Amino acid sequence: HNAVLGMSYAPEKRLLDAAVEVLKDKYPGWSGPVIAAYAPGRVNIIGEHTDYNAGFVFPMCLDLGTAVVGAKASAGSEIKIYSNGVQEEICCDVSDICKLDDTEKGQWTSYIKGTIAKFAEGYQQQEGKVFECPPFCAVIDASIPRGSGLSSSASLEVSVMTFLEELTACRFKPEKKAKLCQAAEREYAGVPCGIMDQMISTMGKQGNALMIDCRSLETVCVSTGNGAAKILVTNSMVNHNLSESEYPQRVAGCQEALIAINTHMCASKEALRDVDMAAIDGTFGAGGMSDVAMKRARHVVTENQRCQDAVLAFKSRDYATVGKLMHASHMSLKDDYQVSCAEVDALVDMAMAQEGVWGSRMTGAGFGGCIVSLVQPDKLESVQTAISEEYKNKYGMDCVHIASDACAGARRVDMALYFPDQHGGECIVQAGILKVLGNDFFKAGEPSRALEKYNRIPLTIKGLLKKEGGGGMMGMPSNKDEQALTDDERAEVYKLWHTCHINRAMCYIKLSKWDKGVEACSEAINSGSEDV
Repeated sequence: HNAVLGMSYAPEKRLLDAAVEVLKDKYPGWSGPVIAAYAPGRVNIIGEHTDYNAGFVFPMCLDLGTAVVGAKASAGSEIKIYSNGVQEEICCDVSDICKLDDTEKGQWTSYIKGTIAKFAEGYQQQEGKVFECPPFCAVIDASIPRGSGLSSSASLEVSVMTFLEELTACRFKPEKKAKLCQAAEREYAGVPCGIMDQMISTMGKQGNALMIDCRSLETVCVSTGNGAAKILVTNSMVNHNLSESEYPQRVAGCQEALIAINTHMCASKEALRDVDMAAIDGTFGAGGMSDVAMKRARHVVTENQRCQDAVLAFKSRDYATVGKLMHASHMSLKDDYQVSCAEVDALVDMAMAQEGVWGSRMTGAGFGGCIVSLVQPDKLESVQTAISEEYKNKYGMDCVHIASDACAGARRVDMALYFPDQHGGECIVQAGILKVLGNDFFKAGEPSRALEKYNRIPLTIKGLLKKEGGGGMMGMPSNKDEQALTDDERAEVYKLWHTCHINRAMCYIKLSKWDKGVEACSEAINSGSEDV
C-alpha cells in the first residue's frame, strides 16, 4: 500500500529524468502506461547488528534511493532491465527470469531476479494462482553509493518489488513486502541480512525515524526534531571489502553465543534479544563461551538497551543523551563487535571533537562506509567543513557529507509530468489505492480512518467524470484528461465514484451519522453508474 508522491518534494526526480531518457532511447516499443517506483536508502541512527538477533533498530530514510521506470512490452516474451549505474542489461525470456547462474550470486542481477522470484511467491499466496510475469522493459538508476552502508541493496529490492506491484496491480502489506525482499537477499544474493533495511525502505515516514522491533515487526514513529537536530551522514569513501566475508562470521558468532548460553543455562532462548548480561557473564565465567562469542553477545545485548534508551531520549528531545548513547554504540561496535576500521574511527573522533556535535558513530555493516552524527542545526556547516579538512589532511582523500531530513518510504511515482496523456490513468490508480486502504481500515473496525481514505477519492477523480449534456461532475467542465480516457477507464471511474459513496455511507452508519450517510447514498445514486 504505497503512498503516491507528486513532484513537489521528489528526491527521485534526477533519477527519473535520467531513467526516462534511457527508456525512450533503448526501449521505444513499450505498451501501455509507463510506471515508476522509488525506494529510499537509509541511515541507522542507533541499533546496529541487532536486527538479525530479533532486536531493536532506529533507522530513517534518506533522500537517496533507487528508481525503476518501465512498461509492459508491446510484443515478444522477453524481460529487459537496464542498470544505468552498472551500464549492463538483464535480457531473458519471462520463463527464465527467476533462474540464477552460479556466477550471478551476489551480483546486481541476483538481487533483481531474487526480488522477482519472491514477488511471484507472494503473488501466488495472495491471489491464489501462479504468477505469469508479463514481458516488460525497465531502467534502474540509483543515487546511493555502493559499499557506503546506506542500504543500496534493500533500496534496489524494494524499488523493484514496488514496480512489480504497480505493473500487476497486486500490492502487499508493508510487512509482507519487506519480508519478501529480505528473503530475496538471503536466498538469491546469499547475504544473511536482518529485516531492518527492507522495513525502513518500505515503511519510512516523512520527518520521522522508525523504531522497529525486529521480532514482532511493530514500529513506532519518532519525530527527528522538526529542525531542532540534524542528522549528518559522512561517507569515508573507504570500503575494505571485508563485509561479504566478515558479516556472515558475525551472524555465526551470535549463534555460537546463543547456543553456549542455552547449553549453560539449560534454556531455550530464541535469540540474543532474550538474553541479559548476567547470562553472558555466567556462561563466560564458567568457561562455556569463547572470548569472541562473549564480545559479540555483549554488544547485541547492550546495543538493544542503548537503542531503546535513545528512542526515549529522542522523544523528549534530550539530544545530549542521544549523542552519548550513539558514541557508546560506536565504541561497542569497534571493540566488541570489531566491525569498524581506522578511517571510520578517525571520522568519529573528528566529529566528536567539533562544537555542536552531540554524538557520532559508525553506521551500517562496517569495515568502511559511513558515520552518522547528531548535530546542532546552526553548527552543521562548520562541522562539515572542519571534518572535511581534517580527513583530507590525514588520509589525502575527500569524505562526502549527506545532510538529509527523514524522508518517506517506497512509493509509486506519478509519471504524468513526463507523459501528460497518462494523467487520467494515474488518477484512477491513486483512487484505487485509496479504496483498498479504506477497505482495510473498514475491515479492521476503524470506520473513521476508512472515511479519511474514501473522502479523498472524489477529489482524485472528479475531473474525470462527465454527465450527460457535456458538463463535468460537480459542475466541473469536461477536460482533456476525461476525453483521453478509454471506454474501460471511463467505466472504472464511474465504478470507483459509485462504490466510494456507498462505502462512505457505510462508514457514516457505523459512526451513527445518519444524515451524512443518506447524503452519501444520494451521491452514489446520482453518479450515473450503470451499476446503480
